[in-house]
Amino acid sequence: MKNNPIKYLQSLGYGCLLWASVSLFPACSDEPHEPDSVVNEPYKVMVISDLHLFDMERIGHEGEAWLKRLEREDKDYTYCAAIMEEIARRVKEQQVKYVIVPGDLTKDGEVINHEFAAACFQTIEEAGAQVFVINGNHDLSNADSKTFTLEGEFPIETATSADFLRIYHDYGYDHAVSQEADGLSYSVNMGEDIRLILMDSNIYNDSKTDPHQETRGVLKASTLAWAKTQCAEALNEGRVPIGVLHHGMVEHIPNIQATWLPEYLADNYIEAREALAEAGMHIVLTGHQHAQDIASVEVQGAPFYDIQTGSIVSLCPVRYMEVNPETHTLQISSTVISQLPNDVALSELLEKNCSDGTRRYFVVLFTQYLQSKGFAGEQLEALLQTIKGLPVAANGQYTLLDAMTDAFMTFRRGDEEADTYTSDVRTSLKSYAEVMLQAGNAELAQALLLIESLYAGFYVDSPSADNTLGISLSSD
Repeated sequence: MKNNPIKYLQSLGYGCLLWASVSLFPACSDEPHEPDSVVNEPYKVMVISDLHLFDMERIGHEGEAWLKRLEREDKDYTYCAAIMEEIARRVKEQQVKYVIVPGDLTKDGEVINHEFAAACFQTIEEAGAQVFVINGNHDLSNADSKTFTLEGEFPIETATSADFLRIYHDYGYDHAVSQEADGLSYSVNMGEDIRLILMDSNIYNDSKTDPHQETRGVLKASTLAWAKTQCAEALNEGRVPIGVLHHGMVEHIPNIQATWLPEYLADNYIEAREALAEAGMHIVLTGHQHAQDIASVEVQGAPFYDIQTGSIVSLCPVRYMEVNPETHTLQISSTVISQLPNDVALSELLEKNCSDGTRRYFVVLFTQYLQSKGFAGEQLEALLQTIKGLPVAANGQYTLLDAMTDAFMTFRRGDEEADTYTSDVRTSLKSYAEVMLQAGNAELAQALLLIESLYAGFYVDSPSADNTLGISLSSD
């Protein structure tokens, strides 16, 4: 008979334990829709992602249902409008020429929130930058499109692809040099030297009456074929193709993301990046995971960069890319909007909210994993409580849940480095797993080892720095 895993874990006396220079390219002639630019002059691009904009003036946000919804998230919608105003101010102050948004423009695909987002983009364009957007997994056919009152939560109109094209006509589609026949993917020329290829990687049924969307994504064969054609045309014109999509194309948590958090990668990310790299694309701008992380792998004999930007309603990071056609370079830098007018300490507020949400997220993740292994009822609850509270550091007060929360927050900020507890946490988890294996609980031992791999992965940065980087893709 299998030994009781809870008894074994609770009886362990370990004091220290827990999980534990983008070279750019020759200039070419202007396209018909390309805004005026000065040949070979450097220009600045801003990337913001996962805006999750919520119009608090037009959509209800009160009552028990609203509070329960917030418990499922790590976002703070309070300062959406103020953050977008600050972004517009920075666009004007720093003379940003283009703003790129890789998806999740709205909280949950509400038409009202899409209209709110478009109004924010209009302000940014009035400040001097052209905005280019693509949709994310939250933006279309979303059953969570609701208003919240004291009486409960009630559905409101969710957007379809037709709504998206109409509302964001002026924020990318009006400058398109090509649009995929079936879907929201399109391409635009940026400056004298780049073609942005914005790809719809989302899975949704495009219905208002019975809406359904998924967190996971995929690049359809038709989208890849269209994108490869765009790459060929760009290279023929002397432009470098750069992709923009919501889902990741490179693992940002090395060697473990496809096991624990696959929904943040396109389902076919390996095959898709091989195809795109073969066609000449070696940079993609992504979002989705709310983390500031640049990951790179070698594909077709050259680096393939996935430049992921975090969420403005989680930690509010902003990326800048300075393009210098004269020197064929792209320089990436990053900042965080930490302060808003009227002395609002935004960073402090967002850090607390994001950390609390991250703790809740890992409870859900652990629960789902244990359920997938057949644990249920009182046994599931008892085992879950034990795992969450496993002591993993020398003082015995630092738990597994503490460690996973700290690790994920470190990963989200970028340029992660191991903290003082990292070694203790990893040793502890391996020790717990060994004891479970000896006790005949192979499944729990495997779970602890997988958790250790996930924890370690949060501290493994790719060779590319996450916040400041010069990338070179010169063919010389």
